[in-house]
Amino acid sequence: MQNTFYDQWLAAEEKIQAEFRRAPHVARDRDIPWVATRQDAKVKLMVSDSTGFATMGSDVLKAEIPVGWHTGTHRHGEESLHILEGEGFSIINGQRFDWHKGSTIQVPFWAEHQHFNTGSEPALYISGMTFTLERWLKLARLQQIEDCGPNDPARLADFPAQESEYYPDGARALIHLEEAPADAEFPLWNATEATRNQHHYTKYLVQPENGFRAKTVAVTHLWEEPAGTHSGRHKHLEAMVYAWDGKGMSELEGHEEEWQAGDVLHVPPCMWEHEHFNHSTNSYWQLRIQYGIRLWFQDIWPEGFSPKRIFDQQGRPIERGAIERVREREV
Repeated sequence: MQNTFYDQWLAAEEKIQAEFRRAPHVARDRDIPWVATRQDAKVKLMVSDSTGFATMGSDVLKAEIPVGWHTGTHRHGEESLHILEGEGFSIINGQRFDWHKGSTIQVPFWAEHQHFNTGSEPALYISGMTFTLERWLKLARLQQIEDCGPNDPARLADFPAQESEYYPDGARALIHLEEAPADAEFPLWNATEATRNQHHYTKYLVQPENGFRAKTVAVTHLWEEPAGTHSGRHKHLEAMVYAWDGKGMSELEGHEEEWQAGDVLHVPPCMWEHEHFNHSTNSYWQLRIQYGIRLWFQDIWPEGFSPKRIFDQQGRPIERGAIERVREREV
């Protein structure tokens, strides 16, 4: 019998699952070279389909703005970025937003934006986008307006001071880590069984409750796991987790992945059980990037793709706590 498109459809799930198993799950910062583009003097594409990961069209980039420099000016789909080092400001649709280490910025769709380093050290940021998904949907738009380069002091002096953390339409643009609510101030996250007691301590960033209106991508929160502890165990669709500080190990469906500060862990969109472990002597911190396409599928196919807590053999939910024994490592 002739092999038809329908035969290919029948074989699709098995092929996709094999792709998940073959794909990398950690983008190791030390192994990814910097490149120069019209937009960034130094940038690296860390997670994308084009770098071998099996994503839902999600992208993670890391960029560095040299001392006394600015990025280019461009516009594209929605972007969420977090400042890892340095200080400066961004001009988004003509409005100024000042930032420093720990600030998170939400750039709306097709907003013209540019970032300026005004500090004494390179400014480093991590960014989430969905350009790969937009391109697959034939909706990708990217317009370069100005190239990156050295700052002009006269131009810097002409920019207005920041007046608000909000856009004119009422959506929030900026939140600093020191003003972000923590668990006791933000009870909604722990209201769902799949995420209750998932981490030791969490700061909430780009969330609707904080005034943001993110649709396709958001740097949602930063969490801590102290030395000798583990996170809760659950499963869900795709997540990107940036190692903000420290080092640890994540177990995904029996496969262990070591990571350290600067790396990105990709939890693939296949509902794999996973858990994070801190076997070190210091706390680690992880930054989560969420993509809206995951939420869309959770809503339309809830039975298959809703987040779910994992239970132990006694029927108890596996929540955060102390590591009871050293896990055996794969040879």
